[in-house]
Amino acid sequence: MKLTRTIVLESYPLTRKKFETIKEVYDEYLEILKFLTNYAVANKVKSHLKLRKRFYEKLKEEHDLPTHYYYTVCQDATTRARSFLELKKKGRARTEKPEIRNVSLWLDDVLWDYKRFPQFNTLRNGRRILIIGLTTKRGRIKLPLKPHKLFFKYLNEGWKVKAGVKLRIAEEERKILAYFVFEKEFDEPKVTGRFLSVDYNADNVSFGTQEFLIQVRTDFGRLTRFYSDVRTRTQESHLTGWKRKLPSKKGKGLLRKFGRRKMDRRVDLQRKLAKRLVEVARELNATIVLEAVPKNFNQKVTKKRKKNEKRLRNTLHNIGMNGFQRFVFEKAVEFGVPLVFVNPAYSSQVCPRCGAFKIKPGDGALRRRVFECPVCGFSADRDFVAVLNLLGLFPFSPKAREPLGEEPVVPVNLTVEANLLHHKNSLVVISQCLKQK
Repeated sequence: MKLTRTIVLESYPLTRKKFETIKEVYDEYLEILKFLTNYAVANKVKSHLKLRKRFYEKLKEEHDLPTHYYYTVCQDATTRARSFLELKKKGRARTEKPEIRNVSLWLDDVLWDYKRFPQFNTLRNGRRILIIGLTTKRGRIKLPLKPHKLFFKYLNEGWKVKAGVKLRIAEEERKILAYFVFEKEFDEPKVTGRFLSVDYNADNVSFGTQEFLIQVRTDFGRLTRFYSDVRTRTQESHLTGWKRKLPSKKGKGLLRKFGRRKMDRRVDLQRKLAKRLVEVARELNATIVLEAVPKNFNQKVTKKRKKNEKRLRNTLHNIGMNGFQRFVFEKAVEFGVPLVFVNPAYSSQVCPRCGAFKIKPGDGALRRRVFECPVCGFSADRDFVAVLNLLGLFPFSPKAREPLGEEPVVPVNLTVEANLLHHKNSLVVISQCLKQK
């Protein structure tokens, strides 16, 4: 099983001559990219080989870039064209033609020193500089990059860098951002006899085994609602035009800023929690059980809600279920922890004590996130009930008329308050220990 990681390295400020040399290549690359992307969309060309065969000779006649830039720009153009055509097919394209934004120079193994990677220079203070060569119209130039701890971590742990590298220009600072992709092959771990199931929700993540249950307060829903209110107030206070409908340039910048901040905070918490979950599973020698949710889970959930529930729809759309599961999966593979996906259907509507099926909560119980069984009187947090059912302790079948077992599971509540996620052993949890009478 192969995992990939993208590492971004920033260059030292470049000389004016060196930066202008790169900018010259960038401007010509951008001109070609716009032309090829529009052609690929208009003619529905999705193969970079077909596009290169059609325009290679023409590009060589009209431009004087190194040959391999024509190969990579065709790959870039068809990638953008396929994405735009897919959006257009789903009716989600906002424009008739694709907008070319966030352009990076795509480099193959010939356009930079892939075979001699990594090359380092050492400064007087002991700091190491990563040097890569770049082919330009004026010959080969060297770019000094600042490697950081994460870069050396992957390098020392046997991760290999892929041949493709992307370069982005920071024009105001005269710097270059280099995007390296590391990859590593891992063995697929075998499923163990012990399981740790996980239930992900808007404001908490619940997980546990047969011996314990833990609920971590994440407040992803509250985070989403807070930044939605901030963006709404920003949009209202930066309207322009006589109709007062469009945000100003400054307003658009603030909207992007707060949108990125919301996503960064959510991803940071998700990554930390995913790592801690995998560490717990490794310590217990347990297999992680996750809910098998579709790729477009957020869109399907929001469609089920009423149109007047706009705030709830927005919260559910931004909780990042698929992203969290991806982080858990990648960390599990990296740490050698087995992981399985199970169907979560009715996992919070089955009584873990008597097996009563499809129990729908009343308005009060739903608001308090409580599961109350009308058959046997069992009561517990709805998320803990879902964790129990995901563990496979109780089958998904109606058992309402069957007599209670001789040794029913009895919940014993235990509350622990601590700081959230910032240290290895600190979690804001409400744990529920299970004992057998």
